[in-house]
Amino acid sequence: MPAISTDLFKKNFTTTPESLNSAIRAFCRDISPKDDPVYVPVAPDAAAVRSECFNNVAAKVAIEGGTLVYGWLIWEWPRVFVEAEHHAIWEKDGTLVDITPPINGEQRILFLPDPTQTYDFASQKRRINIKRNSGVFFSVDGWIAAADRLQQAIEDNSTGNQVTLERSYLSALGRDIQNSLAAVFVDLARATRPNDPCFCTSGKKFKKCCGPLVQLYP
Repeated sequence: MPAISTDLFKKNFTTTPESLNSAIRAFCRDISPKDDPVYVPVAPDAAAVRSECFNNVAAKVAIEGGTLVYGWLIWEWPRVFVEAEHHAIWEKDGTLVDITPPINGEQRILFLPDPTQTYDFASQKRRINIKRNSGVFFSVDGWIAAADRLQQAIEDNSTGNQVTLERSYLSALGRDIQNSLAAVFVDLARATRPNDPCFCTSGKKFKKCCGPLVQLYP
């Protein structure tokens, strides 16, 4: 049985797509056919809070004017999946800026405008992320399904940051995600040679990065 270090589960693998390839464009067209994805610079506002883009932009508009622009953050884990995360950015005088502090220090994001996907400030309900398997590994489908179940359960049983789900149920959903993600790690490790770039997008060789964290053979 393959052995996977718990350190691997602590990493974040999604990143801003390097280019607008055909797969990314097709994904975006399926979500918002009338709008084109654009790269937007990240300039975190001093008062902005991480993961609170809608409140951040609303506050910015109230103070400095401009417009709140609804849409989707487009993320990619190469060879694994692409993802759209409900998001808002600030627009003023024709310039788009993401004022929310990024998770991993990104200096730019890929943003898909979508004015139909507004945010309910009263209920503070977020839209479920949209994910699509890149078509390389079948195991990714199981992981996406497990991640969607957890996010849907949280949104169905929360207001803002207050979650009312039983801890035991949340733990069970979390285990499902970890087990299905482990299968993805195993597939990636089997398809990555020691001197290939690591699948975590660190830029290091696999053997010098995540390779030692996945033991395929006892």
